[in-house]
Amino acid sequence: TGTLTGFMMQRGRMIILGDAGPNLGDSMYDGTIYVGGNIASLGVDAVAGEMTQLESGWIERKLALYGMQAPKGVANLQKIVAGKQLWNYDNLEPTEKKIVL
Repeated sequence: TGTLTGFMMQRGRMIILGDAGPNLGDSMYDGTIYVGGNIASLGVDAVAGEMTQLESGWIERKLALYGMQAPKGVANLQKIVAGKQLWNYDNLEPTEKKIVL
């Protein structure tokens, strides 16, 4: 993929069977990115997650629908999620807080 794949991702799932470019998942709010190859770098607040058996099964079934497979197997996909550190509104200016609250 190219630079900033998944930038500001709001929700959903993205399955990348090959390599991912720099700043993967930068500033993502929610959602999940699965990568089968190498990741050049993670974006701000994108972190590795742990794959569950339920997710592995879902991905295998989804890929099978299209006659595809993960080159290194679904069990070896890397899971990337939002670290949720950017969900912080304490840094707002006092006037912005009034608008938000």
